[in-house]
Amino acid sequence: MIDGEHDDWLVEADGLVKRFGDFTAVDGIDVRVRRGEAFGFLGPNGAGKSSTMRMIACVSPRTAGELRVLGDDPDVRGPHIRARIGVVPQEDNLDVELTVRQNLQVYGRLFGLPRAHVRAKAAELLEFARLTERADDQVEPLSGGMKRRLTIARALVNDPELLLL
Repeated sequence: MIDGEHDDWLVEADGLVKRFGDFTAVDGIDVRVRRGEAFGFLGPNGAGKSSTMRMIACVSPRTAGELRVLGDDPDVRGPHIRARIGVVPQEDNLDVELTVRQNLQVYGRLFGLPRAHVRAKAAELLEFARLTERADDQVEPLSGGMKRRLTIARALVNDPELLLL
């Protein structure tokens, strides 16, 4: 049972279940992830890894069990939680019609961050991802590795408390 006693828990799940009709994708898992930890789900295709991550990311509701992300219930405070996490999807989903810099800036504005902050953060992340020289290039012709680095940088634009990879 989740007791709210640990402020350092980023993710707390007890008996977490996800069903799609008669199919059970996640069958009663328990997991705790503390601030500062790196944690991963391993398993074969169809084991429920992606379904679990989607519940933690507050984009897919749980069927049963208890879940807290950053101390909050995703069913009640999903938008609040989503504003505090960064998600790097399995497949890159960049806007290929925008430049590298614009991808970061537009994403930052979606979080309601002030323009000046977004410009500064974009410059910082371009340096971090080693994409400064490509900042004004379109995304489409970038190499796969560059696109991946941009996707990771974009997930960091809101200074997330929790990063899901």
